[in-house]
Amino acid sequence: MQIPSDLSASLAHGGLPPFRMTTDPALAPDARAADANLLLSQDPPGISITQAEEIALRTFGIAGQFRSLSSERDSNFHVSLACGTQALLKITNASEDRSVTAMQTAALMHLAVIDPDLPVQRICQTLNGEAWDIVTGPSGQQHIVRLLTWLDGTMLHAATPGPDLHYRIGALLGRLSKGMRGFFHPAAGHVLQWDIKQAASLRPMLSAVSDTALRDRLGAHLDRFEAEIAPRLPHLRAWVVHNDFNPHNLVVDGVEANIPTGIIDFGDMVHTPLACDLAVACSYNITEGPAPLARVADMVAGYASVLMPEEEEIALLPDLIRMRHVTTLAVTSWRAARYPENAPYILRNAAASLRGLDAIDHIGADETARLLRAALPAKTTE
Repeated sequence: MQIPSDLSASLAHGGLPPFRMTTDPALAPDARAADANLLLSQDPPGISITQAEEIALRTFGIAGQFRSLSSERDSNFHVSLACGTQALLKITNASEDRSVTAMQTAALMHLAVIDPDLPVQRICQTLNGEAWDIVTGPSGQQHIVRLLTWLDGTMLHAATPGPDLHYRIGALLGRLSKGMRGFFHPAAGHVLQWDIKQAASLRPMLSAVSDTALRDRLGAHLDRFEAEIAPRLPHLRAWVVHNDFNPHNLVVDGVEANIPTGIIDFGDMVHTPLACDLAVACSYNITEGPAPLARVADMVAGYASVLMPEEEEIALLPDLIRMRHVTTLAVTSWRAARYPENAPYILRNAAASLRGLDAIDHIGADETARLLRAALPAKTTE
């Protein structure tokens, strides 16, 4: 498929359309995803590569080599233009609340203005100068389509971390959080099951956990959360956060990784306590061996060098990390039972989550908080 000559002359940014920089996209709210579990149970849009090529040419005026990417709920395509520039074509699940997609788009444009050097993707304009368009999928459902820049490099999950990497990852999360501090959107308070503060609603999903002992254990953690943790969350600092700072969403400088070079996938953004966002990031960095929390402590130290946690946030962090593991184990079990053909991808983090839960249960919440508190610097740039 070739790009028409009259469109080619108008393209910039290495063959991509101009970037959209305004921060007020006006998608009408859509209440179709009011049930927090609805999106988790919906199939991806099912767009083929041929259809993606047609959508990209018609909507953004670009053509190139297209490759389908794995996704639990959207249809995503890597695009390689003839000039060598790469991009991401993202076609959103029809059950996604459109105002939530508008929030994610607005957040990326906000960051482009507030911190232009922050390594996040940019939003490319449609041929009509907008940040997105609406396309009809093979089932007749309508989907939002966006074109984003591509952050090239090695994904953290495929890299070997260098000695200072986790400190730098923590500092990058702190920088991202500071960049989001002045941002708000009407959809920021949407209900998202991956938001730790919503953990109480996991109970119906526990029936999908086949291991009886693990199911009872997860239920006991939910009991503690409801009785002792959830009542304290409204007193913490909160604003819109990334909420999914995991090794599959972080780009690093090589297979021997020393520097984080990119942040992707803002699909789980939500307004929630900062401590929940930090807990998500920490939860993926508990290791085996005699010092399972060493990387977590490095991350907290790096984060604190940019954005100092408050004492109550540190006190609650161990329980919030545990609740992220509980969430992962419950949600992935529930989804894998419904989509057995995609179970390996859905369950890719389950073993690490169980290991992380075991580690903090063994060390204890109070001792974990003491270790993390000891990692805090005496001074901060905040």
